[in-house]
Amino acid sequence: MRVLLVGEFSGFHINLKRGLKAIGVDCTLAANGDAWKKIDGADFKLYTEPRNTVLSKTIHKIIEAYLRRRRLYGYDIVQIIDPRIFHSYIAIPMFKAIRKHNKKVFVSVPGDCFSEFEVYKAGKFKYSIFDDNPTLCKIYDGKTKASQRLKEQEEYIYNHVDGIIPILYEYAVGVRNRKNTLDTIPMPFDCSKVEYHPNIVKDRIVIFHGIIRETTKGSKYIREALKIIEERHPDEVEVVIDGRMPLNDYLKLLQRVNILVDQCKEQGYSMNALYGMAEGKIVMSGASEDSTKELKLAYCPVVHIEPNVDQIVHQLEYLISKKDSFVQMGETSRKFVEEYHDCKRIAQHYLDCWIREVEHT
Repeated sequence: MRVLLVGEFSGFHINLKRGLKAIGVDCTLAANGDAWKKIDGADFKLYTEPRNTVLSKTIHKIIEAYLRRRRLYGYDIVQIIDPRIFHSYIAIPMFKAIRKHNKKVFVSVPGDCFSEFEVYKAGKFKYSIFDDNPTLCKIYDGKTKASQRLKEQEEYIYNHVDGIIPILYEYAVGVRNRKNTLDTIPMPFDCSKVEYHPNIVKDRIVIFHGIIRETTKGSKYIREALKIIEERHPDEVEVVIDGRMPLNDYLKLLQRVNILVDQCKEQGYSMNALYGMAEGKIVMSGASEDSTKELKLAYCPVVHIEPNVDQIVHQLEYLISKKDSFVQMGETSRKFVEEYHDCKRIAQHYLDCWIREVEHT
């Protein structure tokens, strides 16, 4: 079986590719490294990197990507990382070509989308990435031509793929009632590529929060909570807040961290959290009951936080009181990723899912 993975999302597809290769599947990855994250491992790029001009982006992301479409033909299985992987001007023609020239096509749901926005508007989430986030809401409100194009693009692809595969609770809720929605599958991770470090507290507890899409991640709540913790424990903690950086630089920074504060506005945790746990860090992120139930987890070491300063402070205070247990907690983090997110195990889950759909038709 020949499999093509199209696009990248924080290392999701490169880890899935490694898992598929490990279980003997002929797998190719076509991606651009997820922009500034510069994630290596693609077999070829969808287009060459554009310069930061409108003309350059138009030439590369639209014209060049469309002209390269034949490189995406001839596979048994194609999985597209997200309906928005291609520019909205060419997304539907690109998808039609991929659908015509391959046997089966699936799409992952690894991030915010119109379907999730509809659930948010219906008031079904206790809290959401769309709260106090007018910029993100504008993308999905359908009031502009750009928003309307994206909605048409998402609807068309969702309606014409062989299967939709969510990775987290929020994304699954939005597509749950579609007839071609399949099981929610946890994110894959190759622990062999990330070195485990015992979570030893040295002079002070190092707490790190990475700045990426601050409003979406709930950084204002996290910043305020960290400020309170700094004032209460000036001799016990060191707070590090840093911005966007390539994945390799990020992993180097993580080596000196004890607690990684990922985000607080999503019910579940991200690939970022997996990198932290694989290194043996204590991770604070989304780990709601709905999320862990969706992923069928028997347990989850992620310390659950919500967009509430007092709640985040309470969780941080608890961890500070447990600093003598950090090594053991870090070991649990690593074992959890190895058990529930092992790339070979998850790759087999995807393969079974794809084969089941092939046989069904």
